[in-house]
Amino acid sequence: MVVLFAFGSNGSGQLGIGHEDDVCIPTRCIFDEESDGKSPGRLSAGESSPLDHGSGRRITRIVAGGNHTLLLLENGAVYAAGCNEDGRCGWDPEDENGGCLFSVFKRVVIKVCDGGVERVFTSFKGVSATWEGTFLVTRSSLLDGVGGNMENGEEEEEEEEEEEEEEERENCFCFGSGGKGELGLGKDCVRASLASGGMKIRDFPPRGTRIVCIASGMGHTVVVLSNGEVYGWGAARKGQLGASAVAQKIVWSPMRIEGIPFHVTGATCGREFTVLSGDRDAGEFAVLGGSAGNKWNILSDVPSSETVKGYVRMDASWHGVYVHQGDLSVHAWGRNDRGQLPPADLPKARKVAVGSEHVLALLEDPTVVAFGWGEHGNCGPDTDAQGNVNGVYSRISLPNDVEAVDVGAGCATSWIMAS
Repeated sequence: MVVLFAFGSNGSGQLGIGHEDDVCIPTRCIFDEESDGKSPGRLSAGESSPLDHGSGRRITRIVAGGNHTLLLLENGAVYAAGCNEDGRCGWDPEDENGGCLFSVFKRVVIKVCDGGVERVFTSFKGVSATWEGTFLVTRSSLLDGVGGNMENGEEEEEEEEEEEEEEERENCFCFGSGGKGELGLGKDCVRASLASGGMKIRDFPPRGTRIVCIASGMGHTVVVLSNGEVYGWGAARKGQLGASAVAQKIVWSPMRIEGIPFHVTGATCGREFTVLSGDRDAGEFAVLGGSAGNKWNILSDVPSSETVKGYVRMDASWHGVYVHQGDLSVHAWGRNDRGQLPPADLPKARKVAVGSEHVLALLEDPTVVAFGWGEHGNCGPDTDAQGNVNGVYSRISLPNDVEAVDVGAGCATSWIMAS
């Protein structure tokens, strides 16, 4: 049985623990009972959650906006908690079953009406979040309102074939707000919700491609396609969407990022920069953008490809880059005034999760440790007078009957999956 614990910033209920108070001790998350997506029933902390039922229920990704959280499960289900005042949690805030704040995790189900036919999306392959926005990438199978598979239609005419191809194309949906192109829906579109009907990014991804990765920073998003190309939208003036977009300052719709010298396979976003990954065995990666004047050495301290050959993955905080190496060590550079970079004595880590200004690591023992800015309790109860775990790491205690299996980190929020 896998259960989820959370601690840290919780002013909008984004930890999903049933209230809106910050906590510094890992607290078990609460889920609404999975139902028809219309009227879920709440589970108490002592009851089983959607993570408790074996295969297909493990969390594969946790992403966080400023005040909301999204969980992507192995079976494609997505759950959301936190601020929903603009629909960023995938529910219409005006709906009787919606609301402006979720203090427990609720299942996200997208229902859209096209030509009088209701289509229901319950399974997703990708999620990301800006400060006030959410992006969900659908799986290729598309179910209509009566549960029929819309990919099974026969191709009788060229027009019908084109329509079927359109249905088979993956969809990227967005919810929430963003005044500087964060939604990717076109010029001056600053809000999207189920009620608005304008939440699907049109004609994206391009025909013949699939989305293999989506990642967001505070104000920009990048998408890696199956052909190795990268598209992005949102804030661009710091070069986070490539040098050619700097003059535009804002990119309102998906735009291809040019000049990447390798086949891109992954991406992660800092606050004002982007890290693109290629062949990990060859150490391929590129950093786009960064603070004015190279304030946190994001560009000047970039290591050589030789240094990071064989890396497992790359992650970014708001102002730092973290490379989880093949030998389970962590190589990082960037801001360190609050102890955000790994302490010198950090043991080898099986898993590393990078938040806005803090990091969680699951060690080989398997102990969970945290370091960095922990003012909201996201690094546990043991911090210095400034709320930091600086130059050292803090061990995070769990109940005696569980063992950590994975970790996650968001905007001053921390997550531990345990069994």
